[in-house]
Amino acid sequence: MIRFRDLRVRTKLAVTFTAVLLPLLVAQFVAAWSFRRDLRESAEVELTNLADHLWRLCDAQRQRSLAAGHGGTSPRPEDMAYLREVLVSFQVGRTGYAYAMDTRGVLLVHPTQEGRDILDSRDSDGRAFIREIVERAPRLPPGRAGTIRYPWQNVALGDPEPRMKILKYRWFAPWGWILAVGSYEEEIYRAVGDFELRVLPIAGASLVLVVVLTILLARLITRPLRQLAAAAAGMADGDLTHRVLPQSGDEFGALARAFNVMADEIAFNTRNLGKLVDERTAELRESRETYRSLVESTVSGIVTTDDQGKITFVNQALERLLGFRRDELLGREIWRFYVEGKDQARKIMRLLRAAGNVANLEMSLVGRERHIPIRTSASILRDGEGRERGTLGIFSDITAEKKLEADLERTQAHLVQTMKLRALGDLVAGVAHEINNPLMASTALLHVMNRDVRADDAVAQRRLDVLHKCNDRIGRIVNHLREFSRQSELEPRPISVLQPLENALLITGQQLLNHQIEIRRDFGEDLPGILGDPSYLEQVFLDIIANARDAMEGREGDKVLTIRAFRATLGDRPAAAVSIGDTGPGIPEAIREQIFEPFFTTKGVGKGTGLGLAIAYGIVEQHKGRIEFDSVPGQGATFRILIPAHEPQAAGRGREDGS
Repeated sequence: MIRFRDLRVRTKLAVTFTAVLLPLLVAQFVAAWSFRRDLRESAEVELTNLADHLWRLCDAQRQRSLAAGHGGTSPRPEDMAYLREVLVSFQVGRTGYAYAMDTRGVLLVHPTQEGRDILDSRDSDGRAFIREIVERAPRLPPGRAGTIRYPWQNVALGDPEPRMKILKYRWFAPWGWILAVGSYEEEIYRAVGDFELRVLPIAGASLVLVVVLTILLARLITRPLRQLAAAAAGMADGDLTHRVLPQSGDEFGALARAFNVMADEIAFNTRNLGKLVDERTAELRESRETYRSLVESTVSGIVTTDDQGKITFVNQALERLLGFRRDELLGREIWRFYVEGKDQARKIMRLLRAAGNVANLEMSLVGRERHIPIRTSASILRDGEGRERGTLGIFSDITAEKKLEADLERTQAHLVQTMKLRALGDLVAGVAHEINNPLMASTALLHVMNRDVRADDAVAQRRLDVLHKCNDRIGRIVNHLREFSRQSELEPRPISVLQPLENALLITGQQLLNHQIEIRRDFGEDLPGILGDPSYLEQVFLDIIANARDAMEGREGDKVLTIRAFRATLGDRPAAAVSIGDTGPGIPEAIREQIFEPFFTTKGVGKGTGLGLAIAYGIVEQHKGRIEFDSVPGQGATFRILIPAHEPQAAGRGREDGS
């Protein structure tokens, strides 16, 4: 079996570049594939939302008909005129549109072919797709949209061959209508195509660059090495006149010059060997003393052992590292200072005998006062005949490095979550804007209808109330979306964190008591003031308290909501902290990394949008703070909100505005 160290330098370089960069390229392609999939899913969701919107428009017109005394089983002429104007204005992609037809395949509303019977229309494969829609639509579950894909060649648009279309449709049972909206997939998934056009050339260029750099670097390295090897081989054969011509000013040029100097020295020493013996002996003695001085003054701990594993030498750095004096260490087995004891010693010896040395092995030592994480390099000590005489080890304390790695992992996790939220900002803002426009028109029309309804018409009043509640819920969702996309600006001012917290409890206190939830408060007296927007922070506390309430709903036993406010630190700065803990079922390990993602929710349909924690995360981040959480399955969860202090003095519980 060929070992890596026996390969040629060029092959080693190629293998190393491949091992390092290939996973990066694979990760790039995987990320691109995942992003492409998310774009496709998002496009289909938007198309489904359009079909749902058509259904709601028809339902709104039907409600108006009922309110006006019309039977509601068919649209009035004015309803048809309004729906025709709305549907014809719909545009999906570049060529897509919306239409309505009945169960006989007759187009009731269409941009260009209204009144036409299309029941027997077939796609480019000969499939009667309209019949499939007509058969499936009445069987759709309430509130669900159907999907159909079919190839279609539009000769009027100059299509040279069929293109795949995607259609979303809803069944409007009161009128027996099928509401459909669709377009060509390439238009709906246009963002996917643009993304692929940008990513694939970059990935290909990266791969080509890796190959070119590997070849160039291998040539630059191996050419001077071959020259040096040829000269060394000539000298080994006895020809001491061989020299290497330096061709560059880099390390290889320096190596060539050093080789030439060495060759001169060898030639000189060969001619004057007898004369130099005494001089070299003196130099060796001086070198040994220099070596001892270097060993004693180095910052890394150095230890040697005999063939039984007993310590024969330690330097001062190792004494300081372990906290023992030299006389306490000499003669003791080295494995006694390993956290894993003899097992660790056996592992190191297996590695040494297999490879001859060990480099950068991380382990822990038992010091006088603590366990010390170290990085060690070791080798076997041999005598002149190659027999094992012991081992040499170099220990470097990596306590600070481990702490830095832990801090870096926490910072990286926070950064990843922040990037997820920002990546969805533009999309959410657009969705909120599109929903808000028709919502405003609908709300205005409801107010007009409310004035026109007779005071004694209880049925109409109840129906209008239902519509008002639906509009209010949509409005709240739109506001959530706008807050999530950060369309509104914070208005920070000096406040106490207790101000928005008390306001949130004032709003939710009675509701919590109605759910038999006990509220336990522990508000510190020495809270620092913060710079924040009270309404935004109140939203954060409301969202987290609402999640805690929902988590404890239906639970048996004590339901306790524990809210603490206390002084803390955020990095190297003082901070005000609020913790909100519940006695619910806790957060499962499998979803802990998803709870701050937008639209992720474990609640049932209609009970949550999945935006609460995502919005709270963004608000706290805008305040330069941080949200943390702990959870034990079956024992509840605790969320902590930390906001950096604005002033050094205590804010006090009674302060409301920080002035």
